[in-house]
Amino acid sequence: MVPREVGLVTVAYQPDCPLLFENVRFLAGVKGGGVTSYDLRNRGTKSIRAFKVADSIGSTLSWDVARYRSPVPPGELVPLAEPGKDSSKIVPLTRELREKLKLQGPLQGLVVLMVVRVEFTDGTIYEDEIAFKAMRSYMDDTQGKLNLLESFKKKSK
Repeated sequence: MVPREVGLVTVAYQPDCPLLFENVRFLAGVKGGGVTSYDLRNRGTKSIRAFKVADSIGSTLSWDVARYRSPVPPGELVPLAEPGKDSSKIVPLTRELREKLKLQGPLQGLVVLMVVRVEFTDGTIYEDEIAFKAMRSYMDDTQGKLNLLESFKKKSK
């Protein structure tokens, strides 16, 4: 797991959203790369047939009943991995691994998770696409400004 002071994952406030993020973590791959890991729970009152979740850095997750063969009833966790298909393993973050993966120093990244769309079995839809696009635009703009500022600092030295 990436230490929170190095890589922070946060969940956007969506008060009417029927999906709840649980056990949110940011994981660094021992062989490189990284991924957000989480569970999703249907906290709504209707069964879910499909949804789309996305983050501020461009990753998306789409889920539908066709792939998992049954809707997600209220109160239940969404089956995100097919049984027996997830071969990843979380290992303790040792000092050596922290150095190898460069998981030291100041905050290196911020990831915001959002639910973009949820389709229910009764045909109704929860959608927050407008807020998601606004967040992505803001994050892209802010990141661009930060990169420009860092570039300027390096040039002025």
